[in-house]
Amino acid sequence: MPLYLKIAFKYLFSLRSKALSFMTVISFIGITVGVSALLITLAVMGGFQWGLKEKILETSPHIVIFKITGNFTEYKSLYPILEEEKEVEAYQPFIFSQALASREGNVKSINIRGVDPDLDKKIMKINTKLIAGRYEDLKKENHVLIGKDVAAVLDVWIGDSFTVMSPFGRKTPLGFLPKIKKVYVAGIVEFGMYEYDSTFVQMKLKEAQAFFDMKDSVTGIQLKLKDPYRADIVKKKLQEKISYPYIIRSWMDLNKSLFQALQLEKLAMFLVIALIVLVASFNVSSLLITKAREKRKDIAILKTIGADNSFILKIFLWQGMLIGIAGTIAGTLIGFTAIYVADTYKLVKLNPEVYMIEYLPLKISFMDITAVFVASLLICFISSILPAFFASREVPAEVLRYE
Repeated sequence: MPLYLKIAFKYLFSLRSKALSFMTVISFIGITVGVSALLITLAVMGGFQWGLKEKILETSPHIVIFKITGNFTEYKSLYPILEEEKEVEAYQPFIFSQALASREGNVKSINIRGVDPDLDKKIMKINTKLIAGRYEDLKKENHVLIGKDVAAVLDVWIGDSFTVMSPFGRKTPLGFLPKIKKVYVAGIVEFGMYEYDSTFVQMKLKEAQAFFDMKDSVTGIQLKLKDPYRADIVKKKLQEKISYPYIIRSWMDLNKSLFQALQLEKLAMFLVIALIVLVASFNVSSLLITKAREKRKDIAILKTIGADNSFILKIFLWQGMLIGIAGTIAGTLIGFTAIYVADTYKLVKLNPEVYMIEYLPLKISFMDITAVFVASLLICFISSILPAFFASREVPAEVLRYE
């Protein structure tokens, strides 16, 4: 071990001054608390974002192809292009439109999704979300799947009927008449996201086309990828082959504003919580300044026997860095423990009607850990520079003159 590091250890853990020992402990605790708070905060933000992504991927297609102008009737002409792309696992046409559902005075705004049940079973796997009924009954005429909150509002169960009303009706001599269809509940599904559970109604593609007077056209084509996190890469490949009037959107594009807001909030929280470490670094600075004043005689003697300014600088700089390293490691261990326990046992429960997920997962990436570690050590290093610099500038003759 270098001599300056041995001296730094000796000065740091000296129990001669109880006040300085107490300041050392306070500085250590401050950095520990700051680092652990930073890690937990980033894990909360990262886990919340991860939970939302997982929920979105459970209920949304990975890529969607729309047509900007006219009716999308020639969608089958795009099938050969989609089949050439190896990362596309499956695809299907779909219809998505708003409507109203009513039963015995109960009225609910809904989103009707029209798909082929056999294809959708492989792509969206809605059948895995069933809490009542049979998915196969969706193939029966005028049978639909509905979200659990839709069922609660309309007060229906398996086999019950209700009426759906299309906003696209027809003009008659008596005025505008909306299109009305009687449907039966084949199954009730639960996504765990209030936005979907409270509006979801699914029917067969052909019935949806007839109900909305769309003939052979569809809203778009939805794709399922082998790796949903490569959606942007696959989108760029498809854009080279599929151009205007078609538009291609990935699940990241469709939720871009949400993810950008969460990322910005994560950065803001990082900067705010980092202030805890910054405040703790002030304790390190004051500790080193006090130690430098206490050790003026030792500094003068060291310089008299040949120690240069850089040697003295290293002694006091390493005292600050040792506190920073020890506090950062301790804070990291405490933070990891809290993150593991809270995530494993799902301690933080959430209201899915507000946050779309039932509990708060805690996830932290290697980049986040590195950022916290580097930021903490950098703050401690900067806070130690000035006290160490002033200590190294002590003039031995002036100090020893009064001793």
